Amino acid sequence: MIDAGRKLIERLDQVNARIKSAFWLYLPEVRTWTLILSSDSVASDGPRKLYQKILDANNLAKETEKTISLNDIGLMSSDQKIVQLLAMIIETGLEIGGIRFTRNNINGIYIDDAYIYRSQR
Repeated sequence: MIDAGRKLIERLDQVNARIKSAFWLYLPEVRTWTLILSSDSVASDGPRKLYQKILDANNLAKETEKTISLNDIGLMSSDQKIVQLLAMIIETGLEIGGIRFTRNNINGIYIDDAYIYRSQR
């Protein structure tokens, strides 16, 4: 899923989705990982347009590539607290990286586990 997330972000860049932050976040209360994608367009245009861009990006995937279901993706505006906290600690710019962030507290917010591809303010 780490590779599938990276490929999705690359394809989203191709369709100009303007993703500012992207990371897998582990939700211990439901024991699942969710791919969080953050964009200013979520607040300005609503989530539906970004979900459509995700579908468009998944359609660009090669037949051999795994895609990520919309059920495993959460959208946030760039001003959400978790997005801002991660960007405060880790700034990647527009590059797509791979940073594991495990069992950390940021300003009193505990993050059990995250895998960060992109993080910017």
